[in-house]
Amino acid sequence: MSVHGMKRLGAVCLLAIMVPGMALASNDFRRPPGERRRPPQAAFDICKEKSEGAEVELGTPNGTIKATCKLFDGQLVAVPEGAPPPPREEKGEGQ
Repeated sequence: MSVHGMKRLGAVCLLAIMVPGMALASNDFRRPPGERRRPPQAAFDICKEKSEGAEVELGTPNGTIKATCKLFDGQLVAVPEGAPPPPREEKGEGQ
């Protein structure tokens, strides 16, 4: 194979690797700005019939997580210790 052929083959291989990576890095797979991620159903279920501030433990495949029942969109949900605070809601103009 000539040097020119090897360069061409190298360029084709490089493109074959880069194009799928660029597609995965696009914004198509990301949440729109400001959209909140919803906790899993198990986090709601464990806080049923509990009060706000109740301490609970969530079982996961990686072990047990300590959590506290907190309000989320009007429902109690188990929030793990050390979880980041929810994003602040922006106030509209004039408020």
